[in-house]
Amino acid sequence: TKTNQKKLKIEQQGGDCNMDGAFAGKEKQDQTKLAEEKIAEARRLFTNEETKLEEIIEILYAAEKKCRLSNDALAAKNVAECVINLCLERRDWAQMEKSLMTLSKRRSQSKAVISGILAVGYKATEEMRPEEAMIYREKMLRTLSDITEGRMYCELERAKITRTLAQLYESQNNIDAASDEMQKVNAETYGSLSKREKIDFILEQVRLLLAKKDHVRAYIVAKKIQQKTLAESDLEDLKIRYYRLMIDYHAEQCISESGNSDDDIDAAYELAQHYWHIYDTPSVQADTNLWSEALTSSAIFLMLSEHSPQLQTMTHTVLQKDDLAQISNALFKKFLQLFVREEIISEPMPDQSILENHIALSRHGDQIKNHWIKTLHTRIVQHNIRVIAKYYEQITMPRLAQLLKLDLNETEKQISHMVSHAGLYCKIDRPAAIANFAQPKPSEEILSDWAADISKMLNLVEMTCHLINKEIMIHKL
Repeated sequence: TKTNQKKLKIEQQGGDCNMDGAFAGKEKQDQTKLAEEKIAEARRLFTNEETKLEEIIEILYAAEKKCRLSNDALAAKNVAECVINLCLERRDWAQMEKSLMTLSKRRSQSKAVISGILAVGYKATEEMRPEEAMIYREKMLRTLSDITEGRMYCELERAKITRTLAQLYESQNNIDAASDEMQKVNAETYGSLSKREKIDFILEQVRLLLAKKDHVRAYIVAKKIQQKTLAESDLEDLKIRYYRLMIDYHAEQCISESGNSDDDIDAAYELAQHYWHIYDTPSVQADTNLWSEALTSSAIFLMLSEHSPQLQTMTHTVLQKDDLAQISNALFKKFLQLFVREEIISEPMPDQSILENHIALSRHGDQIKNHWIKTLHTRIVQHNIRVIAKYYEQITMPRLAQLLKLDLNETEKQISHMVSHAGLYCKIDRPAAIANFAQPKPSEEILSDWAADISKMLNLVEMTCHLINKEIMIHKL
């Protein structure tokens, strides 16, 4: 039949190719002796500088072919590596590049040969002289990257080559090219990479994306790392790197061009959480300078965060830490307690300059520092408005502005923002200049209260009648 004829033709050509790149229809034949003889002959010819390298390589190509067709992957690997090593010793980088592509594209090439020439080729790029690296290193790394493309068994080599190529672009101040190169590898899908290697690779991708100012993609890539994975004891250094990168991301987001105030709110609270996670790391706890900086930074950004139930919970958690009372005579603990108490905060606060000059606010430049100082003023005003709303049902606008130490326009602006975003109820009667913080009850609640009062009154009437009847019966009136 046609099927049998096709099988016979395949067997005559050397058999079919299995998953390892060897011929499945043909038994292995030991070609170790042949490989050693050809390698020795090539070495002997190589000592004669008048012999062309191409002629020596052709001899080795023939030997490699015979070993490959004989299913002797080890012998074929030794011959292929010899080809690359000869090119390295002769410093013929163009021939090496050509030989790498030729050997990798040969029919039914084994995994061992591909892995072998990749290892030798990558090592050669590291041994280049400075003048050679300027011309050939990028081309060689690109060739090695092309060889690994589409080969699942070369995932580890591809990740390493890609990262080296990105480092080369970065050294040339070409951040965009370095970032684009790193994005070509989805390290989280590479089974040959360990958990540490995957996280380390992803963090490098995030770092380059932040350097490229591609914040949206950086945030998406960072989400590939689960925070519960970073909690493992052997990944503490990667955990600190991750949260440092997230701090850089959110610090840049706070002054994003969008101008969306919600971004500011999320940025401050996220920064507080990131610094808290850094503080809650055993290796950081062992260094007083590190944990004190992380803890005080977390406390500062809690003050800069928009009021919310989650914020209150985390604030009380931080205040319960005894370490906070040991820093600067408990100054930062006193600052944070001011935002928890239901009392008006007087601005400027005592020693507020210490808070404003903290490294967490000035780390990312003067523009971001000024933004946080302005935000601190806003949070103090918002806290004072919440306190006043708790104690006053109505208050005149001049008196309210006096308590807040603001002019009337700024006072109305702050109240309007809180009504829109912070869940505050307030209605301002502009002709009368009165702010009303008492929220009117809905009709359903009024009706329920009326029904409860009527029920209470009827119970009292019933109890009174019962007592009257009791007195009549006792005294027999």
